[in-house]
Amino acid sequence: MRKAHTEVSLTTNELIKQLNKGEREHLDQYIEKAIEIKGTLYKMTQKRNTYSLLLKGSTSDTLVLCEMQQDQNLLISELKIGEEVIVKGTLKGFLMDAILLNCIVLEKEINE
Repeated sequence: MRKAHTEVSLTTNELIKQLNKGEREHLDQYIEKAIEIKGTLYKMTQKRNTYSLLLKGSTSDTLVLCEMQQDQNLLISELKIGEEVIVKGTLKGFLMDAILLNCIVLEKEINE
């Protein structure tokens, strides 16, 4: 994922705004492509040694669900709820939330 070309970089607010304005067709061009999302860490879950991060924008009505690569577990254990993070992953689609798979945390943001 680290070497994959990033198609677009958005904040959670920008992504959610486009979803809410009915601009999903515009976002469909990024499905199955690598995108970067910057947002506030809202929640972390772990299931079978795989973490999922939920990022929120200014509201928690719509979230961005990021299923992480297992090699990210050490980095994720250092994150704190409420912290700003940037993740990169493959956009899979939208249900109530945006879904990214195979995600990594971009280290340059962890130390800030």
